[in-house]
Amino acid sequence: RERSLSVVNMFLEEMAKEAKNIITAICDEQCKMSDKLLPKYCATLISQFVNRKKKDKNKKNAVEPEKPGKESYRKTRENLTTMDKLHMALTELCYAINYCPTINVWEYTFAPREYLHVHLETRFARALVGMVMFNGDTNEIAKPSELLVSVKAYMNVLQTVENYVHIDITRVFNNALLQQTQQHDSHGEKTIAALYTQWYSDVLLRRVSAGNICFSMNQRAFVSLTAEGTIPFNAEEFSDINELRALAELIGPYGMKHLNETLMWHIAGQVTELKKLAEANKEVLLSLRTNFDKPEVMKEQFKKLQNVDNVLQRMTIVGVILSFRELAQSSLTDVIEKRIPFLLSSIIDFKHHLPSGDPMKIVSEMAAAAGLQCKIDPTLTNALKMQKPDVELEDHLLVCLL
Repeated sequence: RERSLSVVNMFLEEMAKEAKNIITAICDEQCKMSDKLLPKYCATLISQFVNRKKKDKNKKNAVEPEKPGKESYRKTRENLTTMDKLHMALTELCYAINYCPTINVWEYTFAPREYLHVHLETRFARALVGMVMFNGDTNEIAKPSELLVSVKAYMNVLQTVENYVHIDITRVFNNALLQQTQQHDSHGEKTIAALYTQWYSDVLLRRVSAGNICFSMNQRAFVSLTAEGTIPFNAEEFSDINELRALAELIGPYGMKHLNETLMWHIAGQVTELKKLAEANKEVLLSLRTNFDKPEVMKEQFKKLQNVDNVLQRMTIVGVILSFRELAQSSLTDVIEKRIPFLLSSIIDFKHHLPSGDPMKIVSEMAAAAGLQCKIDPTLTNALKMQKPDVELEDHLLVCLL
């Protein structure tokens, strides 16, 4: 009895695994084709066209560069492409999986479609993280906009599976994509949200602090100050509004909330260090505070201050983080306005017309989760509260001195 059950289980597992492998191969091929349509490949075609004109206008034997979509032209139906063979194999496998909704063995019931569903969900989740292409050694990562294109191509292929077999692909998408907005998926692995949060907070913003990159209010992005190639990546390609909108679409409000909390945690750390610097210069700062109307005394006391550059550097880091945070939050609002405009308008209405203020800070938290600016930032407030010392009087004095 156990043997017959294990044989049925193994047979259905193998069928589902084979179908999953074929679907994965089709997905990979579609991702490559979608990748060829990205704007960055236009530059090659333009340069080839310009060079061809310059070389010889009369030369007709020049090799025409292959353009995306050429694979769709057919001279005859008899020549089967790799994609044709994959689709034929997938059709046969899915027909077999779909033939019986359930298989009864002894008192047990097997559902072949569920086997395929589980395999597709696991494979899709792994593919999502794989397409991020995060390399911890070189700190390289895929641009959010390019990742979004690949994810959409993958999803388009998976949706066509519904034409072959009766399974709910929307459930696969919901389960896998929702897990990617958290810090860990159901298997305890890192997600898209975790990898991008780590990269933006630990790689991009650290390079900004080093002085190679600065924030441009006109371009609404971080821009590189050094020549191209001197640092591993162009900051504009990862921090402009289009990239951050793509990021917001990928990791959703949950992922953006965690990114926001991580950034605020870094700010709280800088505030703690600033308080330590104020503590070290406490006597001098008190003297400066009481003698602000005596220029000579102020001049003498100012010379006694220690680590002045350190204060400026830490304040700059706080400013950089807040600038990036503002970009990220506005990108989230843009995406929410596009996807759920009615819900966003309700949140804005709540925020503006709450009669008794917001003593519980519930509306502020809701507005912040939608990317809206609040008078008192709940995320930053919570981060600072976490690092609040026991002696409040001393803390108040240090804040005043800062």
